[in-house]
Amino acid sequence: MYLLLIYFLILVIPILVIVRWTYAGGISPYRTVLYGAVGATAGMVLVFMAASVNGPGLFAQINGLVSDMAEEMAKNPMIADSLGAGELSGEALAKRLEEVYSSVFALMPATLMILSLVVSYVEYIIISKIMSKKKQVAMLPKFREFSWPAGAFMGVIGMYLISWLLTMTGVFKDGMVYANMDMLFNFVFSIQGVSVVLMFCHMKRVPTAVGIVIAVLMWGVFIFRPVLMLLGMLDLIFGIKKRIRGRQ
Repeated sequence: MYLLLIYFLILVIPILVIVRWTYAGGISPYRTVLYGAVGATAGMVLVFMAASVNGPGLFAQINGLVSDMAEEMAKNPMIADSLGAGELSGEALAKRLEEVYSSVFALMPATLMILSLVVSYVEYIIISKIMSKKKQVAMLPKFREFSWPAGAFMGVIGMYLISWLLTMTGVFKDGMVYANMDMLFNFVFSIQGVSVVLMFCHMKRVPTAVGIVIAVLMWGVFIFRPVLMLLGMLDLIFGIKKRIRGRQ
């Protein structure tokens, strides 16, 4: 029930924020998207805290479900064969499965924050097109023009503080904060790096489809992801995209 409520808030809160700020005008589209995501994240925090006050925390409940699920899956010989763990006993296999799924669910806070950013971005595109039929509104520029708005790092730090708050309430384990923040910073810099790649391809007259394929490969291939993150970091600090356009 709590997860369904969280998904509902992630869907609805950005809409309310985007309509409010888009109609008022005066701030950039990307800042509006960020506000929508932060609002959804704040709603998510309230749900997590309410779950911990009314009983076992949401993560504790999920851990219980994971444990039951791992025990059931360990009874299936096909699962053991697919994992190459046929020599393990049922109890050992269940423990391994539980560790795997627990490590995945440990990243749930960062995953939900990133989901709120993506949802807010998509909803801004839809809402701005609808509102543009009645009044002039700021449209999102091409993604190659993307840049985290001034103060975005403060937003990320705010998300860190939110994660820390959740840890202090006992909702999550201590080590989860660092894993989630690593995932968030990875996402922030990688997204910025993608915009640098797309801008470079655009200025070199590389077909858009080819530029997208290059960016996707750099995102998906593990050895190229640090390069993408480095590009994003350098762009935020030194403005690489502006220098690329200036030389043209």
